[in-house]
Amino acid sequence: MHPSIALWSHPRSLSTAVERSFIERGDFTVFHEEFAYVFFMHEERAAIPHKNPQDGHPLTYPDVRRMMEDARAERPVFHKDFPYHCLDHLLADPEYLRGQTHTFLVRDPEEAVLSHATVHPGVTREVLGYEPLARLFDAVRELTGETPVVINAADLAADAEGTLSAYCAAIGVPFRPEALRWSSGERGEWATWSGWHTDVAASTGIGAPARKYRVSYDEAPHLREFVQYCKPFYDHIDQYRLRPEKEAVA
Repeated sequence: MHPSIALWSHPRSLSTAVERSFIERGDFTVFHEEFAYVFFMHEERAAIPHKNPQDGHPLTYPDVRRMMEDARAERPVFHKDFPYHCLDHLLADPEYLRGQTHTFLVRDPEEAVLSHATVHPGVTREVLGYEPLARLFDAVRELTGETPVVINAADLAADAEGTLSAYCAAIGVPFRPEALRWSSGERGEWATWSGWHTDVAASTGIGAPARKYRVSYDEAPHLREFVQYCKPFYDHIDQYRLRPEKEAVA
């Protein structure tokens, strides 16, 4: 069985840009937020814009899990997802958790909340994803006895090469600097959620977010409350942040 690397994050964290780099490498089968089918399509626990379900895609947690695990028979797997999509299922499945190399990516909620609200004006506290991310982080740490690798979006934006080089070293994967650049365009992996990934689809590499937000905290003060709610969970994970050789300013 080949390795499986999980990148757990929250929406609007630059996680799809990291995923895009792993697609560019060419040595991994890459899965994009497959467990979202469990949360949004099968269990229908929340509404979300830019949803384009693919015919025949597995819907239940066991079936999505099986699809990704079966792929490991052929080559290494990299899957990026948000724990809120299936947290209860994950916590009840220690065998699956033990079989992954877990990594985490966080972005300061001061930026991520506005970015999320720009794409999803009806964003709720639940789908911001910070609390489930922290809960999974703690569960993995307790289950494995090891602290998972954590990277921060600010470091990615300021020094993508240093951050991904350190990330690859920490998980035992050769760093491929050529995978920091790619041709712009949509990817088949994003078809279900293509409306969420216009920025990375237009990009040719990892860089600083545009920060062209359609809302502000003055206009939508409830979003400030969301930031205050998310901040302790962000701080809890970020204290274990892997620092690239060139320090970035958060």
